[in-house]
Amino acid sequence: MARPPRRRNNLEQIRRMSSLRRLVPSANALFVFETAARYLNFTRAAEELNVTQSAVSRMISRLEAHLEAKLFLRNAGGIELTEDGRVLYHAVTGSFQSIEMAIEGIRARHGDSGVVSLSLSSAFVMHWFMRRFDRFQARFPSIDLRFQLVRGEPVGPVEDVDLAIRYNWPEGIDHLRWPLMEERVLPVCSASYLAANGSLDACRDLTGHTLVHLSGSTRIPWQRYLAEFNFPSPAGSRSLTFSDYSLVIQAAISGRGIALGWWHVIAPELQQQDVVPASSKILRTGNHYYLVASNRRPLRQAAILVRDWILNEMQELRAQIAAD
Repeated sequence: MARPPRRRNNLEQIRRMSSLRRLVPSANALFVFETAARYLNFTRAAEELNVTQSAVSRMISRLEAHLEAKLFLRNAGGIELTEDGRVLYHAVTGSFQSIEMAIEGIRARHGDSGVVSLSLSSAFVMHWFMRRFDRFQARFPSIDLRFQLVRGEPVGPVEDVDLAIRYNWPEGIDHLRWPLMEERVLPVCSASYLAANGSLDACRDLTGHTLVHLSGSTRIPWQRYLAEFNFPSPAGSRSLTFSDYSLVIQAAISGRGIALGWWHVIAPELQQQDVVPASSKILRTGNHYYLVASNRRPLRQAAILVRDWILNEMQELRAQIAAD
């Protein structure tokens, strides 16, 4: 009794597919349209599709002629979508996302190979991940990593990557999150600098000390750390300022001054004694860093393995530091 309706449904699906093929000149036309509409720029669309700008323009003109509708308005300032173009763009992107999720779901059921993309701060990649990269490759020889680097604070959307580390990421239905570490900030310097200049805990003023700063609007600048523990003001101290946090830490390693170190970034340097604490005072802000994944991208087996590896590595590092 149930078989005839299923056959009718299959026939209806076939008829709909046949109708769609008649409605557009080719499936490629939809890919070209989606790319052009996403960039609102034929030249950038051509670069992504690895074709010429004229090829994109011809395909869009062909699609518009086939639909007997204008999809883009062309003017001196560039292009923009018409109302018909916006309707088609929303429909196409929704369909493409459904197809992508289906394919990702299929991949998630097969094996542990593939490319896993991660959005991380450049400092975390340089000082934490690269120290473990050989160990990672030995553990997962079939997994390749693609890093999307964030300069400064690890904030921003998590949409086009498998995993990301984000600061104070809120709970929500659109993303999954796993606690990675509490935010802890402490001043660090080289052992030679400490021997020559002494600890911050013992000084009455900062004359003779060099403080290494990160330029721009920093969430926890030196002034905040010093005031938190009633240290002297930075007046009278020398300063070094860099626009990249990795260079801030490198300056401390090379004995040029004292830098504020975020524990989750500089823990390997502390463990290897490339730097040592310049004070016993650790600023615990009550904030946290999380490993985050979007619910719009099914977590593939390879990404699950990378997630678990990062969480386990951080847990082991915390245990080692606590034992020292």
